[in-house]
Amino acid sequence: MSSPATTDRGRRLEHQQRAYELQLRGGLEGAAKYTVFGIVAVGIAHRFWPLFRKQTWGLKAFIVSSATMSGLVIGADKYLIMYESAQRDAENAVRRQAQNALARRGIIATETEIRRWRAEQEAERVAAEKVAVSDAQAVDAGSPVNPIAISVVVEETEPGKKPVAVAVNARDVVDTAAASESAEAGLVARIAEARRAGNTVVVTATEAVLAEQREAREQRARELGKQ
Repeated sequence: MSSPATTDRGRRLEHQQRAYELQLRGGLEGAAKYTVFGIVAVGIAHRFWPLFRKQTWGLKAFIVSSATMSGLVIGADKYLIMYESAQRDAENAVRRQAQNALARRGIIATETEIRRWRAEQEAERVAAEKVAVSDAQAVDAGSPVNPIAISVVVEETEPGKKPVAVAVNARDVVDTAAASESAEAGLVARIAEARRAGNTVVVTATEAVLAEQREAREQRARELGKQ
């Protein structure tokens, strides 16, 4: 794991590069706008102001170039100020989050502890991204995904009843459009088993949708069979 100091240096370099890109963009936009304004202003003055019409073209070009330089500076500063304001807001939000998290652990939120907390959060984020990429590659390759616990809570409704655990595989909690027929059937069967045992099964919203869709299709099939 990288040290907090290394992480801070990397973050600062990233912010510096982003600030440079925004200043470049703002400067070019400001220079283009103010150049157009300068040309239009000089053209109007040349057309309707005889005293200005008598001035040299060098002076008129200087006025236009001055407008260009002013737009360059103003545009770059505008984008930089906006970026710095957003960074301050984000930094303050992260620091508040770090202070609250450290306070719950009983740790004083010193600068060193805040940097260490941020490094931990960054490491967890990177690890989560790697796991997500690995799972996606496993699904694409057709290999089974490891079962995971996904918000399955079994509540006992009668004294003496033994709670029934409903095992839910990760493949049962994919998007409904991509859920397989076997996964739906297995999920419905496990929920029905828990119900027969007299227990209430609290599942996720996705699991409930899968079960309801499966039961609705079976009900329609039974009605068509009776006809």
